Amino acid sequence: MTGLTVYRSNALMSIRSRFDATRDLVMPANLAYAEAMVGMWHSGLPQVTLVPSSATDAQVWPVMSAVGTRIHDTSDDNCPINTGWSYVGGNHGYNIGCQITVTAHRKTAADVGSRWTDGTRTFTLLAVTNANSLLFGNPYTIVDGIAQGVRARPAAPLTHVAGATNRTTVPITSVTPDVQIRPATHSHVVTVELDGRPVPDGRSTGQELRIRESYVIPSYRGMIDTAQANVGTPIATIMARIPSLCRIDNLYRWSTGGLLVTQTVTALDRFTLNAGVTQSSALTAPAGGSRRQFVPNVGVAGGLNWSAWATIDTLATLTDFTPAVLRDPTMPVASMTQWAVTSAGAQQWGIAVGLLPIDDGQPETRVRYTTAKSWFVSSSLKKNYPQLVWGRTLQAGQSVTGTAYRRYLAPPSAATEIVVSTGDHDFVIIERVGTVAQARMAAPTLAYRRLITAGPTNLTVPERVPTDGIPYQVPVSPGYGLWRAELDQASPQPLPGATYGVGSYFLPLAGKTQTTTWTGAFQRLLLYPVYLAEATPVDRVCVEVTTAGTGVLRHGVYAHDPTTGRPASGGPIADFGTLAVNTIGVKESTLGAPVLLPAGWHWYGIVWQVTGTTPPTVRTSGVGSATVLNLGTSAAAMSGDRFGYEVAGVAGTLGAVTLGGVHQFPTPRVAYRRA
Repeated sequence: MTGLTVYRSNALMSIRSRFDATRDLVMPANLAYAEAMVGMWHSGLPQVTLVPSSATDAQVWPVMSAVGTRIHDTSDDNCPINTGWSYVGGNHGYNIGCQITVTAHRKTAADVGSRWTDGTRTFTLLAVTNANSLLFGNPYTIVDGIAQGVRARPAAPLTHVAGATNRTTVPITSVTPDVQIRPATHSHVVTVELDGRPVPDGRSTGQELRIRESYVIPSYRGMIDTAQANVGTPIATIMARIPSLCRIDNLYRWSTGGLLVTQTVTALDRFTLNAGVTQSSALTAPAGGSRRQFVPNVGVAGGLNWSAWATIDTLATLTDFTPAVLRDPTMPVASMTQWAVTSAGAQQWGIAVGLLPIDDGQPETRVRYTTAKSWFVSSSLKKNYPQLVWGRTLQAGQSVTGTAYRRYLAPPSAATEIVVSTGDHDFVIIERVGTVAQARMAAPTLAYRRLITAGPTNLTVPERVPTDGIPYQVPVSPGYGLWRAELDQASPQPLPGATYGVGSYFLPLAGKTQTTTWTGAFQRLLLYPVYLAEATPVDRVCVEVTTAGTGVLRHGVYAHDPTTGRPASGGPIADFGTLAVNTIGVKESTLGAPVLLPAGWHWYGIVWQVTGTTPPTVRTSGVGSATVLNLGTSAAAMSGDRFGYEVAGVAGTLGAVTLGGVHQFPTPRVAYRRA
């Protein structure tokens, strides 16, 4: 499959994408999770699940069948904020309510908002939960002009102060403290788009799913004061009248490159903010297996060595990654890689999670506001909590914005080597435990980009991305790096046709045509220069046979080496496979996964193979490629038509090349379909 398949029924959605050559990944999304927030869970898909690529729609939707393997519980991964004394927002309410069980208390909605005291503190009745249960809100205090809830259970039976109709004293023989008070948000707005279009119920396909949501969090002081001023009126019915603390704006972006989450917190009253944009529960371990995690720039913390593969199942205490445990204290923790492994240590599935260095996620900004902790891991859930800010006081009107990524990883993997793109920025991330003399990360979409250090980094890479990948070495374990890939100049205008729309075909070289017979071309790989104004994903490639022949045509693309002006000598960007030439007509290669043709120059290669008895004739271009062509040390080759370079003796799959000179075969008419 290519791109995303999105299944929807009202607020429930499942998002399916390719995981590896034989499996797909299915992720849940819920537009009306707890209190109508966006969440990453629904009953039909309790966990992120791996399924065979052959699984039918009916096997994965609306309920995941036994065909799937659960790999990650994300039911609590949508991220609230923290006010310094309580989490709130997301699927959380202020957690300073007291639930008191009183059999047949006889209080009613008319008593909501009334005040009660234990002799020291005043508690506010916020809800009559049922005939035997009452929910009280704790008092608040003002510290440095900021309201803070008080986490304290009643010390004595609650006697009436004001507002109640039923003034019977409330015993405290059965009190549950720290209960979340709900609702704690209002004015929730959510929109859903797939490639800029609304998503109907049923099955849809596309490249990027966007879910936007916004909501308002009332202040706790405002909640208590409003309840007391409106005795007999349930708080849930007048939420919009409560003075506000802040507004939350979230953008979730699912694509074949994983999930991006951008969160903006805008203060509407002065308060202290802790925020992390995303959080990640531990992966689901296979039977008898465990979870192992690496965190760049961190040494020993919580009794575990995070510079190696720390077995987080043994983590005994909540562990903060403070500046004291960082190798470079000026670079707050920005990412982690985690793997679920068997009892023998074999990788099963992995995840990479991190904060991107944009907006308030830039290291120089985070280092000012995460002095207490930049990341922490809980001992109970083994859950990771990145921190964009920790203890930052916002004035009304100020805001904080961060973007986080989540990427599931397929085994086997010696290193995390990923490119994360936001649309405006491209980032290269390498994380590797263990030494390696010479490694190379494939990055065809970033060829010629400048690499600028943007986060914790101890690896050396070239200033610019070479066409055959980013070379690096790890002489001392571990190795890690985060770089921003930048263009040296403004991008050219998009190429017409190549950017028209998903599923549309385009010609990289338009103009009049002719036909050319492949006489004398058997097992000669012919390479032709092609220019694209922007990187373009394709999933089908066509050429036309006009006279049948024997054997097959194999084709693919190679990167361009700007230092020589010739095809890069390494292996191809893609081998498209073979096309039969024993019949005439348009012959099409359907790719198992989309190939991203790089922006700028690349080289299309085609070779006649298998049986060289009868050369086929193909449709070719009647116009030149309009590029400089190096003829070598002799001018003799200028006397005839010259269209590109050739490699002799290519009998099988496309591999590394040693150029043998220039050839005289006109450029085949090639059409691509945009993925």
